Amino acid sequence: MKDKPSTADDIREVLVPHFEGEKFTPPIIALLSAIAGGVLFHFSFDPYGLWGLLPAALGGLIFASFTRRWITAVVAGLAFGVSAFIPLFSWANIYAGLGPWLALAAFEALYIAVFSFLTRLILVRRGIRFSSSVGIACLWAIMEFVRASVPWGGLSWGMSAFAFSNSPLLNFGPWLGITGLGAVSGLLGALVFSALCALTFRRAKGRNGMHAVWPASVAIIIVLCALVTPRPANSVDSGHHSIHIAGIQGNIERPKAGSYYIPDTMFDNHVERTREFLATNESARLIVWPEDSTGWDVTAHPERMATLKDLARESGAPILVGTQRPNGEKARFNTSVLVDDNGLTGQEYTKRHPVPFGEYIPQREFFAKITDKVSLVERDMTPGDKPGIIDLSGAKIGVLICFEIAYEQSVADTVNAGAELLVVQSNNALFLDSHESVQQLAQAKVFAVISGRSVVHISTVGDSAIFTPEGRKLAGLGHWTAGTMTADVPVRTGLTPAMQHGVAIRGIIAACAGVVLLGSIIAPPRTIKERRSRP
Repeated sequence: MKDKPSTADDIREVLVPHFEGEKFTPPIIALLSAIAGGVLFHFSFDPYGLWGLLPAALGGLIFASFTRRWITAVVAGLAFGVSAFIPLFSWANIYAGLGPWLALAAFEALYIAVFSFLTRLILVRRGIRFSSSVGIACLWAIMEFVRASVPWGGLSWGMSAFAFSNSPLLNFGPWLGITGLGAVSGLLGALVFSALCALTFRRAKGRNGMHAVWPASVAIIIVLCALVTPRPANSVDSGHHSIHIAGIQGNIERPKAGSYYIPDTMFDNHVERTREFLATNESARLIVWPEDSTGWDVTAHPERMATLKDLARESGAPILVGTQRPNGEKARFNTSVLVDDNGLTGQEYTKRHPVPFGEYIPQREFFAKITDKVSLVERDMTPGDKPGIIDLSGAKIGVLICFEIAYEQSVADTVNAGAELLVVQSNNALFLDSHESVQQLAQAKVFAVISGRSVVHISTVGDSAIFTPEGRKLAGLGHWTAGTMTADVPVRTGLTPAMQHGVAIRGIIAACAGVVLLGSIIAPPRTIKERRSRP
């Protein structure tokens, strides 16, 4: 009996890759690749510092995104984000508990899901080619920028650039900034993806096997170029080449997990460490205490102010301390205050970038209906309205508080306001033995190089360090130790391209991503007609 002739209902159009010979990643393989990539992503950051795993991680994510169905790519992106951010944000479990920790990781994974969706669009419509790699690289960088910006100021933790604290790729930092380093990361990841597809015979005909050499070669050339990339010119203030600074790490007993209480011993321990420093007869032009080091509103405690004035008088140097101040009945300021032998100097800085859900609750009434965790933040932190600049006998000291060192715009605003070196005051006690403190220290080093400014990063309990504009460590203190770190801290006045033209750099990267995306949207998908199978 003859088969019936095919009708229109018997024929369907099937999506195929742009170039003949390319192959989509099967769903199960995509999921496994995404999870493996997320794990590698986590291990590329401190304390592991295996930065070479980052391109492999992003290559695995792109491989997982090249699927026939868009929903598979989205799920793969979520899997990558969750497997990366759950361990990377483990400090949030200590600080806020299991629910908020998992919610944070899941929310941040949504950005990765969007990246995977758009990456798939580029690869399906344009195929595996160098222009696609460039577009995907720029897309990754812009996704990171958006993640670090919205909503409520975003979360910059886990941006690719922070994995490069001990990498030669950090040499690109002063020229390209955080977003530019993100684009470099994305390009290396796309090259790994291209090589992987060639090795597994998933590229276009004639571009498999040995054709994996060219993307691997380009990746190696990028790293070699980083090794010989010079630093931008960075002038030295003729009045002072360096400033001798002492950072005091008082240390406290380990608080209970989830406790936001600042013990009285915080102030006492920093006084004791300062007196020990003075007993060495070593002089300093500035003594720096960490965030929260004087407890709640030191200006309302005459006895503590008297102690600070005595210490300033004995040392012959002003002391920059951290304190919390009330702002009405329900709000507060996080402030750095400069004290000398006469008391308050009138120079202070109020934190401009409070951490949402950690230091204030956005839409408090709404989230109070979802979880009782909002009660942990009793007073919302009110942001300051101007960059922190302290005038120290003509030298301009830029001040940032805690997580602000992770935000490029906060650093750029301070440097462009005239800061000649940066002081970062932090309180890491609430994160206990998590990796939060060492990851924040890596951020300080990265921004020392990007900004072209020395960074004095002082914590209540560690880790603390002083970095030069070249990223060299001058002094440091470990976790849960008490002590003092001192150094002649270099002063610089030049502006790196990253600080001076950061907005333009981001604009160029965004435009590049936009052009490739627009071209992908306009290009029709490639399909073939296929006869439906009959039962």
